[in-house]
Amino acid sequence: MPGTVDEFMSRFGGQGTVSDQEATHYFDRFASTHDKDREFDNNALHSGAADYLGTLPDDQFHDAARSAFNQTPPAQRQGMVGTLLGALQGKGIQPSSLLSNLGLGSTDPQGMGADDYARLANFTRREHPDAMQQTVQQQPGILKAMGNPIVMGALGMVAARMLRKRQ
Repeated sequence: MPGTVDEFMSRFGGQGTVSDQEATHYFDRFASTHDKDREFDNNALHSGAADYLGTLPDDQFHDAARSAFNQTPPAQRQGMVGTLLGALQGKGIQPSSLLSNLGLGSTDPQGMGADDYARLANFTRREHPDAMQQTVQQQPGILKAMGNPIVMGALGMVAARMLRKRQ
């Protein structure tokens, strides 16, 4: 299994293909807070992932967000929704204003469905990318739940940024 940032850069820097297993491994290393993973920059993952999510077409993002919501165990959905709402509230946006503006059925983390979550997440990534970055930072598992194409795209964005910094 791959192990260093240099190996990551080599693999995602255009030299060959990366398997789903390798992508998951690298994602976990970047998301980790363990000392052994210190060389993998958490902030690079958070900002790169938020930037990548911002490039997705609305329908693709909506489908991935719905899928993430549906794949998240019900007991964890409240934290997933609550983190996103909290990040928006930190920007001065009240949940009550989101009901009518986004056409949500509920802003209650326990009562929100997959479509409402996807609309809320899409609004956040488009209008408040810094709040999306905060959400990714606090809940990196959301990206994995969105599917491997999202993980691969986010890691590709991280690699591109790291390559630019090295040049």
